[in-house]
Amino acid sequence: MRSIIAVTNEMDDAEKAARELLEQVNAGGPLGKNGCAFVYCDAEMDHGPFAAALQEKLPFSLVGSTTIATFDTENGAQILSAVLVVLTADDAEFSAVLTDSLTAENLSGELEAAYRKAASAVNGGKLLFLVPPFIDIAPLDDYVDTLSKVSGDIPIFGGLPSSNIADGDILVYAGGRVCTDRAAIVLVGGNVRPVFSVQSILSTFSEQKRTITKAEKNVVYRVGDMTFVDYLKSVDLPADELIAQGDLAVYVSTPLKVYLHKDDCDDGIPIARTIQKLNPADGSGLLFGAISEKSVISIATMKRQDIQDSCKMAVSEILEKINAAGEDYAYTTLFCVSCGGRYMVMADDKDIEGDIITGSLPKNLTLSGFYAYGEICPTAVRGGKAVNRVHNESIVMCAL
Repeated sequence: MRSIIAVTNEMDDAEKAARELLEQVNAGGPLGKNGCAFVYCDAEMDHGPFAAALQEKLPFSLVGSTTIATFDTENGAQILSAVLVVLTADDAEFSAVLTDSLTAENLSGELEAAYRKAASAVNGGKLLFLVPPFIDIAPLDDYVDTLSKVSGDIPIFGGLPSSNIADGDILVYAGGRVCTDRAAIVLVGGNVRPVFSVQSILSTFSEQKRTITKAEKNVVYRVGDMTFVDYLKSVDLPADELIAQGDLAVYVSTPLKVYLHKDDCDDGIPIARTIQKLNPADGSGLLFGAISEKSVISIATMKRQDIQDSCKMAVSEILEKINAAGEDYAYTTLFCVSCGGRYMVMADDKDIEGDIITGSLPKNLTLSGFYAYGEICPTAVRGGKAVNRVHNESIVMCAL
């Protein structure tokens, strides 16, 4: 498999931006007979014309999303940009499918139908890219759990679209269109051997671990014998002030460290969960990812040094896995999805992660990716079966 990365900072003229990207793709050399294209784009773009212009000239399906900031090989992380990556190969297969409009009632059925349609065009799927919509019908975990079940637990990788514009549309790209309420998937088969890396912010603010006794999907009601809000107060977090301020930035800097209780795939690896808001009426907390009863939690912290250290660990882990794969398979492409919360905490030093990654990449690897509102990546893969997880405040990587 080969990848071609194209980048533009043209945000005012969608047609010109598309031309710049396509010219770079054409200059990247001949394409294989199969392929797929991914685009990650700043919310400032005129997305409809941009998506249509790209898809019209690309020989392969296009999927992607809006984002706070992008990753690419030459620039690391940057804003006001669009990054296009084309995967192409003669010995790999790609099938991109867009669901119909999603509701809480049809979510599972639409995702299952989309997967089966994609699988009918690929001889043995090895990896599933997921671009879910940013809509409040179900936790992101429901998308991942449904696709894991119908696919037989093949690895799933991706992220929830994001935007740096308040109240602006957060979009999914698919084909020549953009949408707010549909999911896109890309099933990859053939000669592909994906490897993954996940690193979360897990420095502890409080060692007072407690067990969740009442939860539903992504809402925590009770921790031990107290409400979730009272639990936060018991570990010296100013819950009343947080409720009054509704300050997401504070929630981002103090995520939950969670050991999920899932009988069917308890890998023992902790994940992070960000608090979205607190409800003073019943003392509950809404999270950006699902959580289950009997999970064990404590409060973590996220600081610049944590971000820097975890990014270095993620790069080191993915390079170790690439090196361990042997010489009969050449890795050429690195996808990176990092949490938008990490981007917020970096404040005026937002190049930290991009600089670390690009400074460590071998010359044979390209980099592409984006900042998301939820990261999707397996914590383990054994015998082709993956423990697919949704992460918050994490950095995840996939190499092909």
